[in-house]
Amino acid sequence: MTDTRYSLRRGIAADAPALWAIRSDAVRCTCRGHYPDELLERWAASPLPESFPANIEREYVIVGVVGSRIAGFATLKASTAEVDAVFVAPGEGRRGLGRRLLVHIEDVAARKGLQRLGLNASLNAVPFYEACGYEAISEGVYTTGAGVQIACVRMEKAIETLTA
Repeated sequence: MTDTRYSLRRGIAADAPALWAIRSDAVRCTCRGHYPDELLERWAASPLPESFPANIEREYVIVGVVGSRIAGFATLKASTAEVDAVFVAPGEGRRGLGRRLLVHIEDVAARKGLQRLGLNASLNAVPFYEACGYEAISEGVYTTGAGVQIACVRMEKAIETLTA
């Protein structure tokens, strides 16, 4: 069931520290048990990249908000037809925000004429993406911007093209 207390808005550069904190907290909490603790800490502790605020403005970033607090976000890289991120604050998990963010990203992609979306799912996120209609294509390794390598599953989904 989707929690209706969440509102969605476009991300802005000033959101960067809050989004990065959600990403780091989600990695530490939701990935535990799927990766070694040392790897999780290196991944989560990666510093906020200098380019991140500009990327928020350049890419399509949607932010989920409860009250005045950011609770999660998702990123679409339309140029490569990639869902680059879906992160929800650990305390907000399992309330429908992640799915709502992903559906929004898919709708934007469809309006842009994209017919297929791909993503590299962390091992803990595979069931979520499968439940959202994504299919596993292959297993691989994703290298973060800070050079941390994590096992992942390449997934794809055909989306219906919409007209604006």
